[in-house]
Amino acid sequence: MRPIFNAIMIILKKHLVKFKLIFVLFIILLPFFSIAKDTSIDKDKLQLYFDSVVSIDSIIPENARTAKSLGTVRQGSGVIIDNQTILTIGYIVLEAKKITIGLRNGKKIPGRLYGYDHTSGFGIISPIISTELKSLKLGDSNKIGLDEPLYILPSPFKGSGSVAKMVSRRPFAGWWEYYLDKPIYTLPTNQSWAGSPLINSNGEILGIGSLFIADAATPGIMSPGNMFVPINLLKPILKDLKKYGRRKSNIKPYIGLSSQENNGKIIVTRVSQDGPSYIAGIKANDIITSVNGNLVKNLKNFYKTVWSTGNSGVSINISVERNGKELDFKVKSVDRMDYFIKNNSY
Repeated sequence: MRPIFNAIMIILKKHLVKFKLIFVLFIILLPFFSIAKDTSIDKDKLQLYFDSVVSIDSIIPENARTAKSLGTVRQGSGVIIDNQTILTIGYIVLEAKKITIGLRNGKKIPGRLYGYDHTSGFGIISPIISTELKSLKLGDSNKIGLDEPLYILPSPFKGSGSVAKMVSRRPFAGWWEYYLDKPIYTLPTNQSWAGSPLINSNGEILGIGSLFIADAATPGIMSPGNMFVPINLLKPILKDLKKYGRRKSNIKPYIGLSSQENNGKIIVTRVSQDGPSYIAGIKANDIITSVNGNLVKNLKNFYKTVWSTGNSGVSINISVERNGKELDFKVKSVDRMDYFIKNNSY
């Protein structure tokens, strides 16, 4: 009897980590077991909300700055916020030479990009020809309940809508000089997230779909979901985007490099051709050690230190380790919008 008991204990210990993971996932996903019952929205009303969602197809020239990293053919969704303005995630339309907007009735109309903000990630486009559009209202992304049913609405031509719930509001740092303090993380995942609006039961826009996230609920725990850019980030800059095509205040300095953090080190993975870091002499595989004399060990700290130096145009001292040697560079930052190629779609 004792050998059998020992064998059982060995098996339990061997799979203890798996059991813990399953238990954690069960706790995380427990609210979703009843989500189908908690519709909180009339089906006919939901169908009306879909009238304000469009498909977006973009063609980007091969010489565009973002062509290699994001491709020359991009697609996703957008949501109408007034009769001439469609809100989407910017990487779908950035540097586009051709934009096609698809309405729910199947009609396709040409569009143009007339506003982009790298800090938030938002892009706004409008039809080139006069078209009557039905809009949705902007909601308050600071007021989302953990048990509140939310709706991810991609264009029906790009994917299916789904019900989700917010599971966290933690910071996000991206390798492309991008950082958000409190993006919206949702479960379960929707495969057609790009540019899709996240709305509440009143049809108010709370966010715009940006990314697939493997650990949406908790860092390091497999919980596939999506990240949405909070709509409140749009409100202070919307007038500027419409009038000037960009924000006119708090313009963060752009240094033109991609990086990743690994065991407390920030490693340069790519330097943008003819960008500020490229001109200064920084190379891929350099390890960034300090900014203006301040040690940096993660992307959040790195970005915040760079951005604390002032607005675009400021010079930044960046120290790197290369082949065991410490090198110092003076990087003249720029406004990222001035780095991109401007096409007729602007």
